[in-house]
Amino acid sequence: MAHWIRLRAAWAALMLIVGVSILSPKAVEAQVELNLRDADLRSFVEIVSEATGRSYVLDPAVRGTVTVLAPDDMTPAELNEVFLSVLELNRLTIVQGDGSDRIVAMSTARELSPGGADGGTFETRVIKVEHIPLSDVVEVVRPLLPAEAVLTPVAGSNMLILSDRGQNHRRIEALVRRLDQPKESPVEIMRLRNANAAEVLQVVQAMDIIPEGSSVTADQRSNALVISGPPSLRRQVRTLASRLDTQQNNTVSRAIGLNYAEAAAMADVVLRSLQNQSQDGQPSGEIRIVPEPQTNTLLITAPLEQMDDIHAMVRYLDRRPSQVLVEAVIFEMSVEAFSDLSVQFGAILDAAVVGGAQFSLSGRTSLTNLVSGVVSGAAVDVGDGGVIASAPSGDSGLAALLTAVASSRTTKLLSTPSIMTLNNEEAEIVVAQNVPFVTGSFTSTGDGSNPENPFQTIERQDIGLTLNVTPQINADRTVKMVIKQEVSTLTRNTASTGGEITSKRALSTSVLVNDGNVVMLGGLLENGSGSEKQAVPGLSKLPLVGGLFRGKNASKSQRVLLVLLRPKVVNSEEEAKRLSQALAREAKAASLAIQPADEGNYPRSPQGGLPFDGADLNQPFDAGFVDDVAQSRNFPPLPTRLRFGGN
Repeated sequence: MAHWIRLRAAWAALMLIVGVSILSPKAVEAQVELNLRDADLRSFVEIVSEATGRSYVLDPAVRGTVTVLAPDDMTPAELNEVFLSVLELNRLTIVQGDGSDRIVAMSTARELSPGGADGGTFETRVIKVEHIPLSDVVEVVRPLLPAEAVLTPVAGSNMLILSDRGQNHRRIEALVRRLDQPKESPVEIMRLRNANAAEVLQVVQAMDIIPEGSSVTADQRSNALVISGPPSLRRQVRTLASRLDTQQNNTVSRAIGLNYAEAAAMADVVLRSLQNQSQDGQPSGEIRIVPEPQTNTLLITAPLEQMDDIHAMVRYLDRRPSQVLVEAVIFEMSVEAFSDLSVQFGAILDAAVVGGAQFSLSGRTSLTNLVSGVVSGAAVDVGDGGVIASAPSGDSGLAALLTAVASSRTTKLLSTPSIMTLNNEEAEIVVAQNVPFVTGSFTSTGDGSNPENPFQTIERQDIGLTLNVTPQINADRTVKMVIKQEVSTLTRNTASTGGEITSKRALSTSVLVNDGNVVMLGGLLENGSGSEKQAVPGLSKLPLVGGLFRGKNASKSQRVLLVLLRPKVVNSEEEAKRLSQALAREAKAASLAIQPADEGNYPRSPQGGLPFDGADLNQPFDAGFVDDVAQSRNFPPLPTRLRFGGN
């Protein structure tokens, strides 16, 4: 009685800590408030049983304390989840029964069966095993039995004798029935059409994919594989055999038309690629590729399994190539200045200069030449600039020559050549005059004094502008260019050996430029000067009259040369059309700026403007010229113009 009173007092204390509050008339909606600190585990089970209405049977080993802190109220379902978590933390679990559940340690739960009406009786039963070995069943079942249970295998009759509680009998019998299933190992026959069954069997065995208890054999009479095993094995062998069972020497032919690449170059690239594959251990088979240049077509004969790869390779290489518009600017300006001042005089006796001052400067005649010309009556060229000359009237007298000149010459050259070319293709533009140069002469005199069959050898050279470029477009849209550029002009000066002197500026280089950027290829800044002075020693330093005894000329020159270049990558037809229209508009504006003004008087100034303004380039090349002339002069009607682009 005292023990019972102590239990009730403990229960009252726990209820004061826990507190159960009914929030509504319905029991299922009762709310439980938990606030346990180091409470007895068995008492906590009693609280859960009261709240959930479930009966529990506790194993004697159930001991311990529990701490549960829950700031909010919980429903019975939530309380049950907390209860399961507390059991799991204490290595306990619930074995459910019909009327009550058992709380036991996890280590012993596997030995217990669900409760029932006759679950506590101890029985001995015989379990028949038909399809699997008894040893396999015993190995699986024995760990699931309690220590007091007895399991005896009877190998001769393929039976098990089990002594245990009734509920465990039903659990073990259900487990044995699931394990005791007939072994499914259907046999599949796979016939081969082209490959040899024995050779395919060797490949399958070498791959080590046949599990224990399965087999794959070859039937020589029907050339088939006999497979016995699980579906996964049959599926693997079926896939492998289908790939090996290919027809030998199964070659096909196909004609592939090319859009952009050249058939001969494409055939060489593809064949070399397939030869490299053969050297690497992948035989390319009997492959023939014949280029047909007239239709730009490849005629390919290859094994069927390789034809798709060859076709894909050709289509990948036969892509529209990119183009490069190369714009160059060549700017050159030169200034040359020259000044000269000299005084020459002397006494003439018998048509000879016997005294005075005479100088021989570049570009000037001498006093002796002046006197000789006057005496002989020939015309004398005294040079450019200001000249004061006095000559004797006879063979004797006094002659004098005063010359002074200052000259300057300016030259400006601006060339902007442009050229469009394909990627990795050399392009060249030449805008020049073909000038003949005499390289030699020959005369056959024969027997007489008169020459016979005289002739000269002449070599023609281009004098003007030449631009040669080979662009290469890289993956990062940079352009590598190999450039050869030359600008040559005629100087209008003649060499002492004969022939005109030409001026030449040339460069040869390789550059790397980003798409659309400008790069300077070369430049020159030249500043030169020189002077020439002749004087009579002593007398030339006299004051006032010293200038009569000296002569001097001076020259100065400056030259600036710049060569710039800009590449533009053109990837599509629309981009090429847009660039062409922009250049046409610029050419139209330039032609209108430089054409002569027509004053309306005879003769009329011809109009030489570019006929295209960039708005529509797909028009006849004679647009705005032939028909207009025919109509203004009443010529007979002209045939219809050729139209472009369906116009």
